[in-house]
Amino acid sequence: MMIGRCAWHPHYYGHPLWNGVVSWRGWDVRFTDGICTRCVQKFRIEHREMLERRLREPVTIEPQSAA
Repeated sequence: MMIGRCAWHPHYYGHPLWNGVVSWRGWDVRFTDGICTRCVQKFRIEHREMLERRLREPVTIEPQSAA
């Protein structure tokens, strides 16, 4: 069985958030980590400056020389 959970929830809200069963194959319990909508909003607010800077800075790709 694979259970989905928000890996960021304990950081922002202090408790885990289980998103439910993702897959049911046998009796082994495994987890898959993601991020829920509420945590994405908090993450974006917390890291807004860094995210905006990355969008403003041009990405330069240098051509590879044929050797």
